[in-house]
Amino acid sequence: MNVEYVSIIMKLAVFVVLIAFLIRGNRMRDSGRRKPFRLFADWRTKRLKPEEKVEYSLLLHESGRTEEALRLLDDVVRSSSFAYAYERRAHIYNELGREEEAIADLDEAIKLNPEPYIVWYTRAIAHNDRGELEEAARDFQEALKRRDDSKASTYYELGNVYMKMNDYEKAEAAYSLSLKDTSKAIPHFYYRLAVVLEQLDRDEEALAAARSAVKLHVQFMKANDRGAAAIKERTNYSTVAVGSFIRSAKEEYGFRLYESGLLERMGKQEDALEAVEQALLEYPNNRELELRKGVLLRQLGKFEASEQLINGIKNMHPSWIPVYMELCTTYRLQEKTEEAVSVLQQAKRRFPDNTVVRYWLADAYREAGKTEEAIEENRSLLEVEPEDPLNWKQRGELAIDADLYEEADEAYSKALELVDSSEYFMRRSFVRYMADRFEDALLDIQSALKRDGSLLQESRTSYAMGELYVGMENWELAEAEYSRAIALEPDNPQIYDRRARCRYASERLPEALEDCDRGLALDPHNAKLLWLRGFISFRLDDFEAALADSLVYTRMLPDDPQGHYNIGLVYNQLDRHDDAIRAFSRTIDLNPFEAQAYLERAKLRYHYSFDRGRAADDLAQWLLYAGGEKTDNDRFALLGELSGFDDEMRDRAKEQFVSTYGIPYPATYHETGHCRGTYSNVLIKLKSIRIDWEEFTCSSRLHRTWKGTALRNTKEL
Repeated sequence: MNVEYVSIIMKLAVFVVLIAFLIRGNRMRDSGRRKPFRLFADWRTKRLKPEEKVEYSLLLHESGRTEEALRLLDDVVRSSSFAYAYERRAHIYNELGREEEAIADLDEAIKLNPEPYIVWYTRAIAHNDRGELEEAARDFQEALKRRDDSKASTYYELGNVYMKMNDYEKAEAAYSLSLKDTSKAIPHFYYRLAVVLEQLDRDEEALAAARSAVKLHVQFMKANDRGAAAIKERTNYSTVAVGSFIRSAKEEYGFRLYESGLLERMGKQEDALEAVEQALLEYPNNRELELRKGVLLRQLGKFEASEQLINGIKNMHPSWIPVYMELCTTYRLQEKTEEAVSVLQQAKRRFPDNTVVRYWLADAYREAGKTEEAIEENRSLLEVEPEDPLNWKQRGELAIDADLYEEADEAYSKALELVDSSEYFMRRSFVRYMADRFEDALLDIQSALKRDGSLLQESRTSYAMGELYVGMENWELAEAEYSRAIALEPDNPQIYDRRARCRYASERLPEALEDCDRGLALDPHNAKLLWLRGFISFRLDDFEAALADSLVYTRMLPDDPQGHYNIGLVYNQLDRHDDAIRAFSRTIDLNPFEAQAYLERAKLRYHYSFDRGRAADDLAQWLLYAGGEKTDNDRFALLGELSGFDDEMRDRAKEQFVSTYGIPYPATYHETGHCRGTYSNVLIKLKSIRIDWEEFTCSSRLHRTWKGTALRNTKEL
């Protein structure tokens, strides 16, 4: 037996004795005999070589005696320039969260010997933990140059660093390299690749990677150790790290929850539901998976099943906030506003300090038409959380609902003091538009564009600017903005309607008519466009076309008096006087306060039916509603200015008025609880966002008049 062999045998014997005494020391420590063991251990370790001390320190650390391990390593680095000792001490420092000391030790280890893979890898981990991502990426790349058997796990860690840097292209490349040798892959490598592919909008590839993660996890779970040995063999990770991987896979429900979310994003709700149900077979009665199933049932339109399932979860877990919020969402999507309010009131009683619940409750009150409760809830919320801009946004929206634009302006201005948001600038722009502050509204849109240039690529931005220019009566700029909006969203008939009105205002009637045709080609049942096309045809003396559109319009909106009024005008131009009288009579039946309808019918009865008595009655009614708040003398002056009637007819109408009403100031439409119905000239008034409907007409002094209604959006520009 040669001397070298004897030396090896002796070293092994010493090492075995040290381990034996280490085990014995644990027992002695438990029995109160620490000091004799410590003296013996101190005596034995002094006889070890530096590399043996390092190995012994690792045994101490793994047995829970970390401070002793560090003292032993301190002794090694003081007495020798041993790079391995620095690296091992850095490893312990990392686990203790003492990254700065770890990095200092690793810097020293690299100076002494830059070749080992582990020093670069460990320093990369320390830099990563400290958020020093560029340095972490650099060190992982250096580690990859030095070792082949751990490249898969190193590429995985490098990919994680790139993900933190939001460099998804490099992250995808790193994760793909971690999977180059599939025999070294673990489920998490596929999972992280799926996540980054989703970020890159490569959903089909992401789904394939996610399903590979699920498949490999199922394979690992068949082992008694749930894949621990396989993960250790494939990655060389520590026992602690392996345990972390197993726990995270369990928290992800074998990656099926992620698979389900990805399928939902892809619009494959049925497949997403199947993935969740499969997860429930592996993790039965799990509340998160059950809630996820309820959400998917809701998305599939199975509201009853969704309600039943989520209510059951709430009963089983009454202290879990998410279940209240999802149940509320299920109700709100069905417009079950009372039920939504009720479940949020339950949540508020159980979680009175949760501001998210209270914010949702204010919104639910608003949707349920309980304005006072919504305002009060928002007021209380602002007292608790005055620094949350969302609360001010909510106050602004409540003020908009009440047409309190000054208050809404103040609320959004406060929100903008708290957060520099392009969305809030856009909303305040809308508020200022509603208050006829067009220049200020335009400045707000410009501020939004400075903060988010992508808004220029959204049709709503150009549409909003078009509305502002309409308010300023700058038809040319308004048309340019509507044209830009059409280029971005060519299938939206509403934008054609707005541009047609601009072109009409600029007296470009054929082009306005062309826009109406384009809009109606997209939506043949668009009431606004039908009315507008009929109006333009009327102005172009194409009365047959005007009549056709007006008849369709009245079939769509049979209770709109203005549609029947327009038909009366067209019939009059076509010399169908009896039909015209019937149309004006229908207008008056629907709205007995419409002055102009009485006047038009009076003209027909006077000139064509020769019914002076009934014509006088109509003129008296016209005086009542057209005169408004005027005195008798001013009111009768209107009658004197009226052309087309002889003096005898005027006197008869005056007598009829006095004999019928006998009051100096007749009741107006306002006093009877109605609106008297004055209308703006369509050439001037083109706003369409004030109330649900807006009425248009030419002045009564024009030869022809035309009235109608136009839908408008009360929420967004």
